[in-house]
Amino acid sequence: MINPTPIYNKFKYVSAECGSGKTTAICNIINNSTEKYILVQNTQELIKQTAKQINNCEYIITDTVPKDESVISSVIEYLSSGSNKTLLITDKTFFKIPRELLSNWNIYIDDVTNFHSFQNINEGSPEIKNVIRNVLIHKVQLLDDRNMYIAAERNPEVKGDIGKNILNQLSVLNDNDLFIMNNEYFTDAEKEQLNITAWKDLNKYKDVSITFLGANFEKSLIYKGNKELFESTELEGLQTRKTELKDRLKVYYFSKKFKLSRTWKTNNPDKVQKIYDYLDEVLRGQGFYWTKNKSDSQSLKSGTEISPDARGFNQYRHLDTCVWLACMRPSETEAKQCELFFEIDGEAIHIAREYESLHQFVLRGISRDFDSTETQTVYVFDEWQARSLTDNIEYIDLGMDNDEQGQRGRPQGSMNKEKRFTLDNTKAKRFRRWIGNNPGLELEAFRAFLASTTNADLSTEEIKAIWDKYENKVQKTSKK
Repeated sequence: MINPTPIYNKFKYVSAECGSGKTTAICNIINNSTEKYILVQNTQELIKQTAKQINNCEYIITDTVPKDESVISSVIEYLSSGSNKTLLITDKTFFKIPRELLSNWNIYIDDVTNFHSFQNINEGSPEIKNVIRNVLIHKVQLLDDRNMYIAAERNPEVKGDIGKNILNQLSVLNDNDLFIMNNEYFTDAEKEQLNITAWKDLNKYKDVSITFLGANFEKSLIYKGNKELFESTELEGLQTRKTELKDRLKVYYFSKKFKLSRTWKTNNPDKVQKIYDYLDEVLRGQGFYWTKNKSDSQSLKSGTEISPDARGFNQYRHLDTCVWLACMRPSETEAKQCELFFEIDGEAIHIAREYESLHQFVLRGISRDFDSTETQTVYVFDEWQARSLTDNIEYIDLGMDNDEQGQRGRPQGSMNKEKRFTLDNTKAKRFRRWIGNNPGLELEAFRAFLASTTNADLSTEEIKAIWDKYENKVQKTSKK
């Protein structure tokens, strides 16, 4: 791990439940102060809502700037203007602000706890490899005895239009400071996939007044990986529950044997459909909210679909039922790189990634109301998800745990300890040919490709690797 710069000022953090009034308490502090504040939140919609609670503020988001201007240029102009109005911006914008412009501002980062990202880049060109390795990153060092991983920092002095254009296209490199990468990508001419775990370096903000707000903040990766940077503080006026959250939840689950994973979904579409069919029937005519992964083809016929990473919203607090069918587990490669980066085990990463997102998701509903004693009903896939919320759980047997035929790969429930997997070049070329013939990247066409006789020889790990390539291609195309 890259050695951090010595810290002279610690960041403060407030860890309090969803719905306890953290944002309202901060707004009250701002309204009763003559100091300068920046409030950072993770969605534009939430910023619009919060701005209504602050007396003298301005928010700068995509909707508020002319089409020929960028958000960050507008923010830089604002911070340079000498204005004392409270500024509301997204976290993506905040981390692009030059450090020197943040002096004399008190900064609250509200419910933003994910400061790392993971991305696969599929590019076999030796010229591009050379640009990444020798132009876009620097201060490269080996991380392990087997020379499998390297650590690096973003090069702050990328020069030339071509280098800058490539950097702008690779947001994972452009938006972060520190990286772990698979060294084989640079040493093996046949290797075409670069795996990057990226992290924002908080050390550069050591002289800035920053307070982080979050639910279960101590379980977040930002805290677990940097405990020495933080000290706890409290806010006045937060609400307390009449009834503990665990006593207000009734959770139903469908599997005692398998932890939900993208691979399991891919291998068992008929079983996944059984869950959707069951929920369509049992929830018919009811009001509820639900979520899934974007790549999932199935959908519930009713209810309100929201993001699995919805935070801060209150518009669903009247609903007493929700459904979580999303998988937020890190891939084996991401888990391994996070272990090297943060020196914490894969299960802690799983907790931070999936169970905390699930917890936040559930607390969009009626359980968010601290004064209520009503029970909220939750449907999840597996017993591990259910027990992360409460002991008041009940198993629904739809046949999810029946023996699988032809199932291979990592046993479900393992702690991300599997040996790192690499797709061989022959099977990678199959996917590239499919891309060439299917520029539209239609999901159903991709599923048919995976299920074709050509791919009958693929193992579970190989299916997952090709699925990763597909999602990365879709993501890259959607940004154009």
